[in-house]
Amino acid sequence: MLKTHMAACLIATALVAAPALAQTTTPPASSPPAATATKVNAAEFVNKAANSDMFEVQSSQLALTKTQDSRLREFAQRMVKDHTQASDKLKAAAQNQTVPTTLDQEHAGMLQKLQQAQGDDFSRQYAQMQLDGHQKAVALFESYAQNGDHAQLKQFAQQTVPALREHLQQITQIRNDMAGPGRTGQNQPGQADQKFLTQEQPGQWRATKLTGLTIYNDKNERIGDINEVLVDRDGKAQAVVIGVGGFLGLGEHDVAVPFDALQWSMTSRTGTTGPATTTAPASPPAGNTVASAGNTGADRPAGASDATRSYPDHAVLPNATKDQLQNAPQFRYGNAR
Repeated sequence: MLKTHMAACLIATALVAAPALAQTTTPPASSPPAATATKVNAAEFVNKAANSDMFEVQSSQLALTKTQDSRLREFAQRMVKDHTQASDKLKAAAQNQTVPTTLDQEHAGMLQKLQQAQGDDFSRQYAQMQLDGHQKAVALFESYAQNGDHAQLKQFAQQTVPALREHLQQITQIRNDMAGPGRTGQNQPGQADQKFLTQEQPGQWRATKLTGLTIYNDKNERIGDINEVLVDRDGKAQAVVIGVGGFLGLGEHDVAVPFDALQWSMTSRTGTTGPATTTAPASPPAGNTVASAGNTGADRPAGASDATRSYPDHAVLPNATKDQLQNAPQFRYGNAR
């Protein structure tokens, strides 16, 4: 009886120990799972690959019109050529799959952002988008080349991966160089010094000299003063903000008018330093062209004549009255004035 009881105990102990041993050989739950390639089906692959190709081509065509960086231009030319060919091969391999012909919302938004960028800002954004896009494209094509569910598309992915890796390597180097110290956005020898001017040229005006100029109408009535000159992101003067009424800047009514609505006079109003007299203002130059800036007064060297003036003495806004400007819509500045 005792032997039978001991045998039963041993069997029970073995049964309890077995699952416990099995648990010790299982990796802990906190261990990271092994990396696995993200699988996409044929329709997903075609959609992503087509959008990638279209964006590369369209953004690179844009780059050829907006950047002067020789390395980016060379890269953009290659993108237009290589991704146009890749797009044609994708359509041939897709067979019964639907291939998109317009950009999806994400890529359309990226392209719009590039269209609004200018100069070095455009170059930086284009290079970064190309870098990000090619990283995603290499991962997509490598995954489908290994695990694709469509024979022709799988073969297409395998054949395209090497070129995408070259693209990624090239744009990575360009982007890293652009982020380095002293990068100017140009890499042609001798071009950097062309960005610097050493002398104010005839016909160039300082905006600070235009600010404060008095505005008259064609009836010799003083109707306001220039408070600000508004320029676009390319530096072109778009409008002037005229302060009307008020006293010492208090209670003024700001009105913005197009820059080319004003006529600029290089001729001083003799004896006129305050409100306009009945003396007619000197005739402004033909057209709405500005000359070189400045008010009568301390800014002007003693004894300087109108012939040596480098900025306008005043401006004329034809067919306007102070009452009209005071009743015109108020101009409001942005939040960060």
